[in-house]
Amino acid sequence: MLINLCAAWLNNCVGYSNHRYFFLYMAYTTIGCLFLIVFGFEIGYNYLWLEHGDNWIETEPLIGQPVKFNLSGHIIPVTHGNEYDDEILLPAEHNLPTPTFNELSVTPEKRRALMFMAFVNVAVVLALGTLCIWHARLITRGETSIEANINDSERKRLSGHNRCYVNPYDFGPKKNWKMFLGLVRGRTFWRTVILPSWHKPEGNGLSFYTVHDEWP
Repeated sequence: MLINLCAAWLNNCVGYSNHRYFFLYMAYTTIGCLFLIVFGFEIGYNYLWLEHGDNWIETEPLIGQPVKFNLSGHIIPVTHGNEYDDEILLPAEHNLPTPTFNELSVTPEKRRALMFMAFVNVAVVLALGTLCIWHARLITRGETSIEANINDSERKRLSGHNRCYVNPYDFGPKKNWKMFLGLVRGRTFWRTVILPSWHKPEGNGLSFYTVHDEWP
């Protein structure tokens, strides 16, 4: 069901020629959403769970000297004199900070946008991440989704005759991943997986290497 939905979303069927691209798309999308969730958690926590209100004002701490009003209405600093003087009053201008609105203050639009982003990222990680893990298990066993059902049926059938079924396309986890990602014939991980690669998968899509053949 998930494969059909993803295939309809991409407007393309997933098969022999594009299985590698489909898996890397799922992996990179899941990693990207996890990146947004991890590094955006503080923003979401502050502006979705904590109550700041829509008119939250951020002010700087008051820094300066004590002030008082004289009879003329001017603000003057209060400084301490010597033992013979009670106060020395000198005219000065106030240095009180002016409150400013925080640029990241919560608004209904920002709150809805954050909720939408959080919902989409969590949904993608759960749905696409689950599908990615399932395909990773199939690749590790050297199977496709259809072959997984066939192999399970064969194991059950042969186990009734005290026989063990061996998947002829299972070269072991390491070799299975190398063949799937195309890390053969001198290709490297960085050039083939991290950077875009247009090389075609090994074989013609009709016949495949088995454990009885010479591995490339």
